[in-house]
Amino acid sequence: MIQLLSILLLGLWVLRMLTSAYSGAGLFVDEAQYWEWSRELAWGYYSKPPLLPVLIKLSVWVAGDSTAGVRWLVQLCWAVVPLVLWRLGWEMQRDSQRTLSSPHAIGAWAAVLFASSLVSGVLGQVATTDGPLMLFWALQLWLMWRALAQPAHLTRWLLVGLVLALGLLSKYTMSAVLASWVLWWWFAHRTVAVSKGMALAAVVAALAMLPHLAWNQAHDWPTLKHTADLLADGRTTIPAGFAAVMLRLGEYVASQGLLAGPVLWVMALLGLSRWVMNKKSASSASQPSPAVWAWHASWPLWTIGGIQAMQGTAQINWPAPALLGGCVALAWLLAAGQTHWRWRGLVLAVVISGVFSSALSLGGDWRARLGLSVQKSKWDLWGRARGWQEALQPLQALTAQHPQATLVALDRTLIIHSAYAWREQQTMALSWQQTPQPLHHYDLLYRFEPAKHPEPVLLLVMGELPAFVRARYSQVQLLSDPQPAGRALFLWLLKDPLP
Repeated sequence: MIQLLSILLLGLWVLRMLTSAYSGAGLFVDEAQYWEWSRELAWGYYSKPPLLPVLIKLSVWVAGDSTAGVRWLVQLCWAVVPLVLWRLGWEMQRDSQRTLSSPHAIGAWAAVLFASSLVSGVLGQVATTDGPLMLFWALQLWLMWRALAQPAHLTRWLLVGLVLALGLLSKYTMSAVLASWVLWWWFAHRTVAVSKGMALAAVVAALAMLPHLAWNQAHDWPTLKHTADLLADGRTTIPAGFAAVMLRLGEYVASQGLLAGPVLWVMALLGLSRWVMNKKSASSASQPSPAVWAWHASWPLWTIGGIQAMQGTAQINWPAPALLGGCVALAWLLAAGQTHWRWRGLVLAVVISGVFSSALSLGGDWRARLGLSVQKSKWDLWGRARGWQEALQPLQALTAQHPQATLVALDRTLIIHSAYAWREQQTMALSWQQTPQPLHHYDLLYRFEPAKHPEPVLLLVMGELPAFVRARYSQVQLLSDPQPAGRALFLWLLKDPLP
C-alpha cells in the first residue's frame, strides 16, 4: 500500500499537468516573465531572486518552451513536497519511539494532508516562486529535525544552511523560518551544540547569498526595495478604527482557510475530535512533543501574516509554507487516534482532493461547455492567461513589415506576453518608462529612451493611445485592426518626434 500511495501522490503531479494543459490557457504574466528571465540568467532580477528562472531554464531545455514545458519542473516541486513530509514524519515517529498502528502512520498522513490542500492542488499547476519555496521549506524542516537530533554532526547543519540559501534564492519569504529556529532553540534545544550549528547554517546561507546581494548592489538594490515596497504598500490607506483592522484580520484568516481547502478542513476536524475524545487516555494524555515541534514551524509565519493583514499588506499566498508544519502536527493527531491502520482514508483524501482541485481550476471551462459565457468570469481561474497568443500573433506579422523600427510597449504585461508569443522570432519590446523610478525589471534594464533610439517606433498598447504619446510624435498611424476581436491590443507607428 505504501507503493500505491506513492503512485497516487506522483499521480497528482500528472493530474496538475493535464489540468493546466486542458485549460487551453497560456502562461500567466508572472510565469511568462520568469520564462523571459530564464533566457538570460543572472544573479538577480527586479522583483525576485534568481532560482526560479534557473528551474525554468532547465525545464524548457528538457521539454521545450510550450506552456507545459515551462511548468512541468515547478509542478514536480509540488509533487515532491509530500514525499519529503512523509520522510520527516517517519523519522519523527521513529525518533520519538511512538508505537502506532503503522511505522508510516505519521509520514503518510502528513504527505496526504498537504497533497489534499487547495494551495497544492491549484497553485501547484503553475510555475511560480511558491513551488521551489515550498520544496525547500519542507526540506529545511526535515534536515532541521535531523540536525537537532544529532547537533554535533556539522554536516547536517551545512545541509540546513544550503537549503535555507536555496529557499531564500527562491523567495525572500524563506527568511521567516528563522522565527521557528528561535522557538525550537528557546523551548527545547538551548545547548552549545545547537547554537553553534544554527550559527553555522546561517553563515553558510549568508555566504551563498553574496552573489545575489552583489547583483542587487550593482543595480541599486531593486529586489530588496521592491520587497520593502510590497510590505509597506497600503499602510497609509487603512481605514481607521478597531472594526476595520478586525475586518482585515478576518479576511486574512478566511484566505488561509481557503488555501487549506475543504478536504484538509474535514481531516482537521476529524483529527481534533479524535484528540478530544482520547486525551484522557494514558496513551494520549498530552500532545506529543513532535507535534508541538511541528506546530512551532507554522504559527510564527501565520502570525506574521496576520500582523501584515492588520496593516493592510498581506498577500494570500505569502504564509502558505505554514501549512507544512501544520500538516505534520495534524498528522500526529490523526495517526495517534487511529487504533486500526487503514489506508482507504488516505487514498480517498488524495483522490477527492485531486478531482476537486481540477474541477475548480477548470470551472470556467465547464461553464463554456454548458453554453455560458466565460469572458471575465470570476469562476474562470485561467481567465487572465487566455487570449494573449491569439491577439498578438496578427501584430507580429505587422512588426515584421517594419524591421528597422524600434519596438516599444507601455507596460510590463505587454512586454512579457509579446516576448513569449513571439519567442520564435526572439522579439522583445523596450519599456517606455513613465515614472522617475523604475517600476519593473524592464524599466530597469530595457528602457526606451527616445533620444537614443532612432525612429520609426512601433508602439504596442492596450486600449487608447495615451495623450503624451501623441504629444511626443507628429505622425502617429494605427497599423492594427481598429476593432480587434478578443483583447484590445493595438500597434501604432510613430514618426517625426517633436522637440
